[in-house]
Amino acid sequence: MKLKKLLLLGVLFLPLLACDDADTSYLTETTLVVDIPTKSYLSEINQTSETYKFDGIGVFCLGYSQDLKECPGDVVQINPGNGSSISFNTLQNNETIKELELTISFKTQGDDSFQALHSVVLLQDGNELSGETHSLVLDDVLAPLISQLNVNPRYFISIEIKGLANFSHSSDAQFTVPLVIESEYNSPRFTL
Repeated sequence: MKLKKLLLLGVLFLPLLACDDADTSYLTETTLVVDIPTKSYLSEINQTSETYKFDGIGVFCLGYSQDLKECPGDVVQINPGNGSSISFNTLQNNETIKELELTISFKTQGDDSFQALHSVVLLQDGNELSGETHSLVLDDVLAPLISQLNVNPRYFISIEIKGLANFSHSSDAQFTVPLVIESEYNSPRFTL
């Protein structure tokens, strides 16, 4: 009788020993898109052309976005994907942007003002954006932003642009960042 009980217990516990640990880490690929509404104003009038200054601010919080809600469990790491860019899709052939500066700032929900994180001049040495080349790749300049999102994905992030153009720019710029979000799901399990 004891042998039957031991054999029955062995049969019941055998599946517990044969199971592998469940994989609880997940990778979610998403693309963060922030529309930056811009406004422009006349800076100066030359004999040959008019020059307009423009600026705009877009604010987002990854922690409260739909992108993060699709991730199961807790966020462990946020990694940048390839192809981050800022684009001005409405540029016509004769319209050019001659200067462009990007400033990234952050704050918590309780803070009154944003703290500057990173500022970079994107157009240098006579480079410009036009209808043919209406976007810039930002993969090299977003490391501080990704680091700050890893500190706390619930920070409010401000993306500010300032520039100089030969036209009155009043349409949205689009800030696009592909992200790979690593999350870990911890569920209560029965263990012996």
